[in-house]
Amino acid sequence: MTTAFPFTPSTFPTMSLGAPANLSHKNGPLRPNEQKHNEELQKLLQNPPASANFQSILHAIQSCSSHKDSIRRPAEDMLATWENVSGMISTGYLHGLVEILDATRTASNYGGNNDPTLVVDENSRLMAAILLKNGIPKVFSVSLPDMQPGNDDDVQFSDPNIQQLYRSHVQSLYQERDMIRTRLPQLLFTEPLDKIALHLQLALGNIALFEFPKTWPSLLQDLASVASSSSDSNPAVLRFVEGFRRAMSHSVVKTIPTFAPEQTIRIRAIRTLRLCLQSLRHRKLVVQKPSSSSSRGGIQLLDLRNLGSLIGKAVSERKEVQSRACTVFDTLAEGIVRHGQTAISGDVSSVFSGDSSSISNSGMNPNAIHSTWQAESILTVGYIKCMTELLPMMNIEDVQSDPRVLRVKKLTENLSQICQAVKLYPMTPPPPLQALVQNAQQPLHISPSLPEEFAIRMDKVYRASLTCCIASIRFQPQLFAGQIPHVLPSVVEPILTYEAQALQSMPVKRLIKMTGFIQVVLMCAEYDSMRARSVGSKNAVLAALMGRRVGDGGGDCDNSTNANDTKGQETKDDPEIAQAKETVTALLSQGTCERLVESLVGKFLRLHPNEVEEWDVDPEGRYETDLAEKAVMMAETPRHCADALMITLLNRETDRVAEAILDLTQRVYQLPQNDSNIVLSREACYRAIELAHMSMVGGGKRRLNFSEWWQAELHPILQTDLGVDSPVVMRAMQARAVQMIQVYATSLGGEEYGIAFHSIAKLMAAPDIVTSLCAARCINHLALLHVKGTEESAQLNLVRQHSVLALGNAFALANRVESEECLRVTLACVSGLVEANGIHLEPVLQAIAEQLPPLWERAKDSVPIHSCLLSVLTHLIMKMGYSTVEHPHIQTVLFPLLDYCTDISIVNRAETLLEDGLRLWLVTLVSSRVATMGQSLASMLPRLELILRSGLELHLSLKVLQSNAILLGPQVIEPLAEVLREMLVDLTSCVHIDKKPEEDDEMKDDDDAAAAKKEKEVGTVRDAIAAMAFADALMQLFPELGYSIASPALSKVIAALPGKSCTTPLLEAAFGAFGRMLWLNANSLDEIFPNNEENIASVVYTWMDVISSVSVMVMLSSRARTIMFIDQKGAALALCGSICRSPRIARIVGNEILQFTGALLETEAHIDLDSLVEAACGTTRKVVGDGPLGDSASRTAGILKSDPLLTVSLKEAFERAEKSIQESRQLRNSS
Repeated sequence: MTTAFPFTPSTFPTMSLGAPANLSHKNGPLRPNEQKHNEELQKLLQNPPASANFQSILHAIQSCSSHKDSIRRPAEDMLATWENVSGMISTGYLHGLVEILDATRTASNYGGNNDPTLVVDENSRLMAAILLKNGIPKVFSVSLPDMQPGNDDDVQFSDPNIQQLYRSHVQSLYQERDMIRTRLPQLLFTEPLDKIALHLQLALGNIALFEFPKTWPSLLQDLASVASSSSDSNPAVLRFVEGFRRAMSHSVVKTIPTFAPEQTIRIRAIRTLRLCLQSLRHRKLVVQKPSSSSSRGGIQLLDLRNLGSLIGKAVSERKEVQSRACTVFDTLAEGIVRHGQTAISGDVSSVFSGDSSSISNSGMNPNAIHSTWQAESILTVGYIKCMTELLPMMNIEDVQSDPRVLRVKKLTENLSQICQAVKLYPMTPPPPLQALVQNAQQPLHISPSLPEEFAIRMDKVYRASLTCCIASIRFQPQLFAGQIPHVLPSVVEPILTYEAQALQSMPVKRLIKMTGFIQVVLMCAEYDSMRARSVGSKNAVLAALMGRRVGDGGGDCDNSTNANDTKGQETKDDPEIAQAKETVTALLSQGTCERLVESLVGKFLRLHPNEVEEWDVDPEGRYETDLAEKAVMMAETPRHCADALMITLLNRETDRVAEAILDLTQRVYQLPQNDSNIVLSREACYRAIELAHMSMVGGGKRRLNFSEWWQAELHPILQTDLGVDSPVVMRAMQARAVQMIQVYATSLGGEEYGIAFHSIAKLMAAPDIVTSLCAARCINHLALLHVKGTEESAQLNLVRQHSVLALGNAFALANRVESEECLRVTLACVSGLVEANGIHLEPVLQAIAEQLPPLWERAKDSVPIHSCLLSVLTHLIMKMGYSTVEHPHIQTVLFPLLDYCTDISIVNRAETLLEDGLRLWLVTLVSSRVATMGQSLASMLPRLELILRSGLELHLSLKVLQSNAILLGPQVIEPLAEVLREMLVDLTSCVHIDKKPEEDDEMKDDDDAAAAKKEKEVGTVRDAIAAMAFADALMQLFPELGYSIASPALSKVIAALPGKSCTTPLLEAAFGAFGRMLWLNANSLDEIFPNNEENIASVVYTWMDVISSVSVMVMLSSRARTIMFIDQKGAALALCGSICRSPRIARIVGNEILQFTGALLETEAHIDLDSLVEAACGTTRKVVGDGPLGDSASRTAGILKSDPLLTVSLKEAFERAEKSIQESRQLRNSS
């Protein structure tokens, strides 16, 4: 079959990569604001960026490697500009990248090989490949209009010259995409360097998202043909082979190829095919939103009435794509068998007999034969992985009539045979490969040795086959059912029969696939004889949305039910399904299931000799490893594999598996405990009980009497005194008992809770570091478990009785450990104890304060440890209130630390500890009283001014300034008025300044400082939100002063909002601050928009929409609903005041404002001022043990009670606004 690559324009985008696609609009995706898009496009057409050609792109790529910011940053910006706009206008960007990649092979086309300007180093070519891969989604995701005569353009311009220029650019974009499709396969298959070829494979996989099947329908078939054909039978492969050889001879980097050219091309083709199938399988469904003309204020809403038809169309498009992709099924199935037989048998004679040129070229050289076998092994894995991606796209709904059923069943049979053939580990090389080594006259270039390499490659084949089997079970369980009796026993057998050492020697990825296969089989409903399932109910919700009945494409509900019943009966009567059920039932039968549980516990969960050795040699490392294992969600170790399979067994057979674990634990407990192996087995049983804790005590049924177990086993273990010389296994057993208490803490009774807490608190001083760290983590959990609301509990009182002991041992442990992670765990325990005790720790404040400086000094330059210590002190002050801040011993620690952390004159201090220091400063202010702390707080204001002028951590430093202003008055703000005014404008620049791309290709600035300054000209969204929140608070505290500082920035922000896309938090902050500004100056809207009434309407409509949108949090929280009403009331009062002052506002949006305000009147009637103040005052905590706050809370409450936006009657404002509108209307009528 001759390979050909057709090249026609693309009309099928998607949103998996790049911009979202439109599956229903023929001319491409609808933008949220089409008018704004057209304006931006017109600007690009009139003022395009610098031309992207071979020389300019290569210069930019090479400049990106410069160490100078003044050279590197402009080059990066230029490349980003080309990438972002190349989908809208023609820049030649992708074409230039292709020329760079092809320069060394086509230099004669540009004046001969001696032209020095066309010699491209390999690093630049690699960068070009990466840029091409990244740029394709952004370019190809933009749909181009149909350029056929008679079709209108999707974008219309009033200027005919611009329209013609646009059509010229579109034509160039078509030509560029044609060129990419033409040259990319040739580049891929003739590239001499594998690392560059990898990115070209990814680029071709990205193209498949947008071009298959509408524009490039034969893409997958072409790749499959290259992978399965030889140069004798396929001219395209011959051209690629010749091109590859030429490229190797011209390559600047001389490498010895691992495979022959034809083998390299086949491997690249099959890997690229897999990437394409992977992209198509994960292609997302895209539902179009309506155009902006149908929404108010620029906010788009999805029309749920048409949701069914929209999803139905998207699903139909996706089915078409997947159906076309499945045309390569037969080629892949045949390749799996052909290459699999060669790889497993080691007999490559069939390969040479089919390729005479290979025989003549190799002369049956042993190294050539060996490399051929290597290639066959890689191709086997590649074909199987391609099939794994293809099977989910088969969509076989009727196994009785679909003609593909027999072929899929044959495939599953072949996969089963491959699994059986390579199930052993390690596998020994077959006779042909052994003879190759024995008969070789010269040493083979093999590393590692041939037996090791054969074992590794066959393991890859086995894992790929099991993965494909898993995909078959998930998506076509009925068709794979016939192979369950063969594959499942072969996978379970090693777990049951192999020794632990043999299992541990297997690659972890192999164990993951083995246990994963068993999990999928156990979870498959079709193989469960105890679970009834309606096969036709798959995707029922989606089918309902598409307007179809569940079970078929139409008909009434009764017919659908009958269809489901028929399918269910067919599944029930299927003999292969019956065999699969029998196999699964046999696995879970009495005796076998218990053996499987025992194998998982004894061979996977048990501590291994190297772990026991690590316990003594590196105890902190052992603890950190165990901690990391608990944190990792995905299986990455043999123990994780056993955990996942054990949980699946517990979900499937809860009673029997839980009973098996407990029975095994009891049997091990009755054995002599002086044998270290028995102790390790007991520790593994405890680990299994810990893993199964939800099944043991959850679900309304207690299968474990924890109280008895505590008394009989756990408590005696905790009470045992173990020294440094005690056996490691005994120390490991004690550490496991501590972790058991942490997991089953809720099952402890009142007195048992106190005894357990006291015992574990003592263990923090145990000689064994691992046990001490486990105890610290457990104490933290036990301390916080019953800290709920304002209610005291018996358990919390028991915790407080032993907290002094626990704190002492925690600080002692902090001085013993060395690693940052272990110290973090210890200090977290201190924080937990502080939270549980609160003001009850006041008698030991001095002792706590004395522990912090030595730890700080010991940490030296360790930022994480300094951060943890600051967190402890912050928590202590926040929890205990002003009594802590005013404590003399705390002050001897607090203010030196604040000075240290906020001293930005020290190198790197601003990047490391300033944020933590500002948080501590803020908590100190909230917890301070002016009478006792005013002088100390005022003395730190110069430091704050320096931080503000430097523009560092402004989202926190502004809050610190605000808290100082609440406590100390306007004299804090007045000296900084001019600085703050400019600062607020700069911080909100991300809203009112659009960052423009460079309009030329100038790559140099005067110096590096200029480049860094330019990068900071546009603030971040976080800075903008913080700035507007500060502006709002400032105008609330000191109206006149605040208005003079905040109004310039807020005016710029509001002026920039019409037509601009902003996040909801940014809009909420902007309108919150502007509401107060509008209250202070009711003519603000007229001043901002003197000549644009549409923008006034847009701002007001968007404002009302934003503060009226109801989130889930608002629906669930009464406090959130009250705060939402406060925002709405403030907006309504400000807008009503604007109506009263401005007849223009009354005319433009007066009726809408009245309607919005009227809807709030009933809510205001049911909420008093105290409720509003309580909800708005966010400086209080209501948790048991909290100490008294400082003056900030009372002063904030006083400010809120005098706030006119809370106290003024909304009803009166409504009536005045209504009267003003009537007077304005009468005035207009009379005139």
